[in-house]
This record gives sequence, structure tokens and C-alpha cells, in this order.
Amino acid sequence: MTILDWLPSISTAAGLGIVGWLLRNWIITRLTKSVGFEFDRKLELLKAEHRASEERLRADLRAKETEIATLRASAMTALSNRQIALDKRRLDAVDQLWASVLSMNKARGISLMMSMLKFEAVAERAERDPKMREFLQTIGAGFNIATDLNLDEASKARPFVSPLAWAIFIAMAAIVSNGIMRWFVAQGGLGAKDFSDHGALTNMVKAALPEYSNYVDEHGVLGLHHLVEKLELKLMDEFRLMMSGAEADRASVQQAAEIMKYSEALAKESTAIAAQPFIAADALQRAAE
Repeated sequence: MTILDWLPSISTAAGLGIVGWLLRNWIITRLTKSVGFEFDRKLELLKAEHRASEERLRADLRAKETEIATLRASAMTALSNRQIALDKRRLDAVDQLWASVLSMNKARGISLMMSMLKFEAVAERAERDPKMREFLQTIGAGFNIATDLNLDEASKARPFVSPLAWAIFIAMAAIVSNGIMRWFVAQGGLGAKDFSDHGALTNMVKAALPEYSNYVDEHGVLGLHHLVEKLELKLMDEFRLMMSGAEADRASVQQAAEIMKYSEALAKESTAIAAQPFIAADALQRAAE
């Protein structure tokens, strides 16, 4: 066989090979383009989905921020309103307590007069001398112990004033009440019966005015009335601190606690002393039976 006989076969095979190679390249190109297109399409879909998700997230965050801002504003408004109401109540309490201080003016006048008299001598004389009783009644003319020394209104202010303000007020009231009680006993001709615990009273005043401790030790109960004005000035200073928004410090809280400790002791001992005559009378009655 000559080479010419092989030429058709070789040409056919070569042609088929070329066609096959071209087809393979075409298929690969088509597949690559198809896969690339599908990938690009899915990638764009994913990107669009991601953008939409981000937008939803941002919108959700904005909504939550708005909600939180609204809640915060509502809370701040409520807090502000409560604080305004509390501040107003504190100012009202200051007015209330000061009104109670002023309401003691008549009682303070009587207490001042009693501080200038020797109680034991005057009370003993008044027990047997109607003219002395009349003189004492003149000192307290128009005074009603049930209404003119009523501290109920002051008690309403207690939760809204500082502990020290309340304690100072109580110390003032204790001094005035002691003077009034002495007057009441003497003008009634009951004799020299003193129903107060002088130790607790003087200790309470020294706790309220430690700078006057020596004065109290020197003059005793008779000198206490002259410190009422000092306590009044101290109370006004405490009111100024309260109205400036200053919080009670540890020292003032401790001082208030010390004053109130002696106030409680005074109330307890005075009650016990006042009850003694009745206990004795009851014992005598039982013995007689």
C-alpha cells in the first residue's frame, strides 16, 4: 500500500481529531461560562440577600434604639417628677417643722419665766399660797398645754427632714416642755414635784450643743432655756444644708442618733417618775385593804 492509500484515512482521523478537540474546547468553554454565570447569579442573590438582611438588622436596631430612647425618656421623666415631688415635700417639711418651732413661742415665754425662778421654793409656796398660784397662772394666761404644745404636725415632717434637723427640734421641744411641766405643776399647787429626768435632759442638750457642755455642767437645768435660741440657729443652719441638696454626713447622723438616744431615755425616765406617786398611792390603798 502506498502512502496515497493512507491519505484519506489519515485526513479523516485528523479531521475527526480536530473536530473533537474543538468540540471539547467548546463544551468546556460553555460549561465554564454556564457555571460562572450560575455562580455569579447565586453570588448576586447572596449579596442582595445579605444587603436586605443588613437593612433589616439596621432597621431593627433603629427601632430598638427608638424604643430604648423612649423608655429612657419615660424613666427620666418619671424620675424627674418623683424627684420634683420629693424636693417639694422636703421644702414643705421644712415649713412644717419651722411652723412648729414658731408655735412654741408662747410656751417658750413661760419656760423663760420659770428658768428665772427657783422651782422648788416657788412650787412649795404655791402649794399653800393661793396668791403665788394666781401669780403663776398669770404668767401662763391663755396657754393651753394640750393645744399650744402639740407636736403632731411636726411629726408629719419627720420622714422628710434630715435626722439632725429632727433631733435638734426634739432637743428644743424637750427644754421648753420641761419648763412648761414645772409651771403646770407649780401653778396647780402640786408641790415641788419634778417629773423630768435631769440627767437625760442635760446629756441630750450637750449632745446637740457639745460646745456648750461646760455651760450646761455649770448652770444645770435652769440654764438650759437660754440655749433654746442656740438650738434654733443650729436648726436653721441644718435647714440651709437640706435646701442646698447636701446629704447628711456620717458625723451629723451619729450626732442625731446620740441626741435621740437621750431623748428616749428622757421619755422613759420621765414616765417612770410621773408614775411613782400613782404607784405609791395604789400600794397604800392595797395595804389598807
